[in-house]
Amino acid sequence: MYEIFLFSGGVYRFDELKEAVEDVGGVVFKKNLFHVGRGTYFMADEVQAMFIIPEEEEDTIKSFAEKLKGRLEKLDVEDIKRMDLLTYVSVCDALIKSGKWMSRDEIKDRIECPCPAQLCEIQEMDFCIHDQLDESLGKFCKKNVLKSKKKIITQYYLIEED
Repeated sequence: MYEIFLFSGGVYRFDELKEAVEDVGGVVFKKNLFHVGRGTYFMADEVQAMFIIPEEEEDTIKSFAEKLKGRLEKLDVEDIKRMDLLTYVSVCDALIKSGKWMSRDEIKDRIECPCPAQLCEIQEMDFCIHDQLDESLGKFCKKNVLKSKKKIITQYYLIEED
């Protein structure tokens, strides 16, 4: 099963944390940079990032975040948003491994059951990524997580975040 975390800390060496998250099979979803100041004085640059990792890798990432003097908080996300995030992991995994534009059917073929998110096993309701793939791909395109292009068939590509 995967867990969702929020990291808050300095920008320095954040790329190393991002790489560590990806190395353990996780995905960084969102990264926000902001300036911390007091009055007119600039104090520091901070980063906040939401990511998802396999639960067995939690200690590894927590210790890495501590080395960076950052704070790591496990997020409790409502089931619908959790399903969206975990579906994103499976779609991302398929697109990253291919490294090219893929059709819906190619993505579906690359998502094996049980998928990396293991949604079938952790949800009380019946839910399979394959059944919700069209809806999920549409959501990810609207949220600018995926790009799509239509020639004869629609193809998708993962938008890489800086």
